[in-house]
Amino acid sequence: MSPKQILQGIGVGSRAVRAEVFRLNSRRALPAPLKSEITSTKEIETLTQAISSLEARYNEKIARASGNLKEILEAQLALATDSELFEAAVQHCEAGWNASTAIQMAMNEFKELLSGADGEFGERVADLDEIVYRVIEILQGRVEEIDLPSSGKVIVVATDLTPMDTVAFTDVVAGVITEKGGPTSHTAIVCRSRDIPALVACADAATLKSGQIVMLDPDNSQAIVDGELSSASGNWWDGLTPNTSSLIPVMANIGSVEDAHKVLSAQGVGLLRTELFFLNRSTAPTLREQIELYSSVLAAGPAGEIIVRTLDAGSDKPIPFLGIGHEENPALGVRGQRVAAVAPDFYRDQLTAIAAAAKDVMSTGKEITVSVMAPMIATVEEARTFATQAREAGISRVGIMIEVPSIIPLIGQLRGIIDFVSVGTNDLSQYLFAADRVNSEVAHLLNPWQPALLATLEEIVLSCADASIKTGVCGEAASDPLLALVLAGLGFDSVSASPSSVSDVNSALSCVSASRATAVARAARSGATAREAKTAARNAL
Repeated sequence: MSPKQILQGIGVGSRAVRAEVFRLNSRRALPAPLKSEITSTKEIETLTQAISSLEARYNEKIARASGNLKEILEAQLALATDSELFEAAVQHCEAGWNASTAIQMAMNEFKELLSGADGEFGERVADLDEIVYRVIEILQGRVEEIDLPSSGKVIVVATDLTPMDTVAFTDVVAGVITEKGGPTSHTAIVCRSRDIPALVACADAATLKSGQIVMLDPDNSQAIVDGELSSASGNWWDGLTPNTSSLIPVMANIGSVEDAHKVLSAQGVGLLRTELFFLNRSTAPTLREQIELYSSVLAAGPAGEIIVRTLDAGSDKPIPFLGIGHEENPALGVRGQRVAAVAPDFYRDQLTAIAAAAKDVMSTGKEITVSVMAPMIATVEEARTFATQAREAGISRVGIMIEVPSIIPLIGQLRGIIDFVSVGTNDLSQYLFAADRVNSEVAHLLNPWQPALLATLEEIVLSCADASIKTGVCGEAASDPLLALVLAGLGFDSVSASPSSVSDVNSALSCVSASRATAVARAARSGATAREAKTAARNAL
């Protein structure tokens, strides 16, 4: 018997599935540049109608989406309807190019602005590619949709998936395998939020054909052609006796009232993303609007501590009222807390609104404690300034996100300035490894099991313990039950997972003692590679 074909990649989720391959066709090539054969006025009119049609299509998809997928689609819609992008395309029409060529040229100019950008900025380049493809679809009089089977189960295999593709997913989709992507790409985030097992950055996915049977085992970061489910372990905590409570609190990451309703079983909220309320706004919200927005989420969510992150915006997240200009390298520019210098009035109002919303909701008898944290803190002075402003606004518990490596050796100097830190493993990994999360060639560097990241996380815990600062993790890494156990074993005080992962992470952390968690973390730290670290952790259970 010939050996079974084993495909390696980066696993998303922990549940193994076995199903038939449903391969998506590759996209058509974009049309070659062409001069217009009609007037520029007619070309501009045609382009305007196409963008209007795309806007309607996005709104239809957004109405069907929820959670992370809805947020991603809304961000893409903001790009698709960006006035500067449209004006750039109009100029190319006026120069004699047809509408398809004009939109491609405009998109390429925008992509140049983001060239060399990491992380979410690199994801914006992928978003621009998606938008230009969809506009040209409409200009050519066609609309591509995924035509899934009406019954049975399939594993969708593709070069990559777009957010608009995944809106079409039904219960027929048992899993996903893509050639491109990484652990924090759109595909990974959407699959994780919808509890769809996936294998991304799988170069050999191109060899799979429709009709083949594949066993997808994300926990071991592999897929096996003709593999049996018996060859893949189930949840590692299955069969273990649960304790009365989780080893450490398992909180939730949310960005809307809808998310808040889904996580009532969580032990608080470890990350409330406030920027998601304002993605398409051209004018700043009033103080009253902000109070009402935050109050609605606080009232809808779980009891316990609610950690609100101030606006994490910049060139990667289009919030027009902030007035952020062109940057040569936006990944290293005005991001996160740095935006406070550009829009000080908004930030002052935001802190005031968070404090007022907390007071309003607590006055109803709801047992919550509202804390606030700032993103992208790089220096002690930035942390001190933020903490002072937050406390002056009436918020007593203040923290920062650790995403920029420069703050890590300075943690000892934060004693008495902040109360807690929350590690954003997505951005921390990108800056630590200088790796673009949408480039599948370097996706392995963003594997959260990378030894250098685990060592950095341990350094953060030890430094914070010495400085009497509480620690948590709110990045995607905390949504992996086994990695969450390692985080607990390293000494983190809490983890915050995506809404769809809270239950599994809580179940896993309710079945292991503190001493066992420490042993698992120690084993993971002994690995010389990401695969060795994860294998060692599994073997130490």
